[in-house]
Amino acid sequence: MMNGNISGTPPSFIFQGRHSESTSSCFGFKASALEGSMGKSTATASTCPDHLMSEKEDLDKYLAQSMTTLSVKNREAALEEVNGIASSQPEDPDTLELCLQEFNEHLMQLKRGTYYEVAEKMDSDYVRDRDFRIMFLRANRYSSNGQHRYDPKRAAEQMKNFFDTKHLLFGKDKLVKEITLDDLDEDDKRSFQRGSIQVLPVRDTAGRLVFVNIGGLSHFKSIESELRAKFYMFMSLKNVEGVQEKGIVSIRYCVGQYRDEKSDSNSLALHGQCVSSFPYHWAGVQVCCDDYRQYILLRTILMFFPTDFAARVRVHFGTHLECLYALRAYGIPEGSIPLSTTNGELMHHHHALWYKQQCIRDMARTRKQSILSTGIDVEQKVAGISERFDDEFLLGFGSGDLESDEFSIEEAFEDLGNDLKWQSEKVLLPQLTQQASSMPVTPRPTDILFGQNHKMHPGNVRLHGFISKHADEYERIGGRQRKIEFAGHLVLRLKAAGARFLQLDKSSMQWMEVSDTKARNKVAKTIRNRRRNMIVSLP
Repeated sequence: MMNGNISGTPPSFIFQGRHSESTSSCFGFKASALEGSMGKSTATASTCPDHLMSEKEDLDKYLAQSMTTLSVKNREAALEEVNGIASSQPEDPDTLELCLQEFNEHLMQLKRGTYYEVAEKMDSDYVRDRDFRIMFLRANRYSSNGQHRYDPKRAAEQMKNFFDTKHLLFGKDKLVKEITLDDLDEDDKRSFQRGSIQVLPVRDTAGRLVFVNIGGLSHFKSIESELRAKFYMFMSLKNVEGVQEKGIVSIRYCVGQYRDEKSDSNSLALHGQCVSSFPYHWAGVQVCCDDYRQYILLRTILMFFPTDFAARVRVHFGTHLECLYALRAYGIPEGSIPLSTTNGELMHHHHALWYKQQCIRDMARTRKQSILSTGIDVEQKVAGISERFDDEFLLGFGSGDLESDEFSIEEAFEDLGNDLKWQSEKVLLPQLTQQASSMPVTPRPTDILFGQNHKMHPGNVRLHGFISKHADEYERIGGRQRKIEFAGHLVLRLKAAGARFLQLDKSSMQWMEVSDTKARNKVAKTIRNRRRNMIVSLP
């Protein structure tokens, strides 16, 4: 029998993570014994049984001791990273190239009888793609003397495990295929659209992407279904600016009505095994809960990650408000959890926009591949697709000519403007919490620039087009406060699509991201100027 479960038997790696032995001994437990202590009733500080309290203390001790296994410099780097204050470190091309060679040598030793080897035989170009391999090196990096260092051996093991995961979730035929939404079944997509797993539109203070998993909202029929959606989501982020270099921050939220009552040790073990194979650096993991059982379940996931991973895990135990305040201390905006502060309901709008963008991008990619396969007028047709995609859909709000059945989006997602329900939700304005940035940035075509000399910048041009579609709605609103809320809603939609609001700092002559309040004022002023210009132009 080949490694990697090629025979089709149930996966044997569920409790055989490469760090399971050492981690289990640190905790003093076996994963299969975990379920006996897990029930569905809450276990707060005043009601927690003695055996759960003992297990919690073991986990507390393990997390605390994870720092002591690191060198002083690596410990400092981990602390800076998890607190959202890590500065970007240079990537030495020579070091990267040497590690890539060592990485390839380790893979040669590991690959026999694995799904990695099967994939290599199916499409060696896909498997040996240099950028693809570098993703695994960057996922297994650490800091030393102010520079990135890599662990080629661990990276090679992760890439082997990646193809095990891909086969488990999607089958052999898709081992060397870029996964799209069409590779998810209808139940996967319906559950995905509900928003229990989301990529947030606002980054943390270090400029890192933030992913949130709201445990109690999961509607996936199985852990495999949820993992297929997560696989697609994370692999679709590989070309997003800064993700490979800065890493990802993950939030697992299980507070109050959102406690994860479905997961058990088996499902979480499979979750840990699969997610640990994704080629991303986890810059920080924030776990929010108000029940010791939810907290203790975390240890099953930790079994499948390197021991230094625990040094970047933080657990916040308390109410919804207490957890939100705790997250702020780690550089995560207060509005990062997409739950209403008034009624606790999930807010779908950002995720709906993201999902629609992904549908469009997947379709554009499919069309591009179809054109490339014909070999007829390729350059012109591909350029046409790219131009149409950039102009109409880069901000995610173009109507286009796409039929709703191509998106397979639920009724609540069909009319995004109505789904936002901004008039009745008093939660949009409090989410505008980003302060002006002190870090200089380089303007992108999608950014909106302050100043009279930048009217023809692509982002500013698109802003005016976007405003034209919503100005009448703004004018119909009565009351200053409601106009402010609507302008804030427009800012959130623009940011959800990747736009930043930038202003040139005259002292340093560098571009800085402005506060959300200033961005909102910019949008409102643009609407007012449009109205004045229309009045002036009347005969």
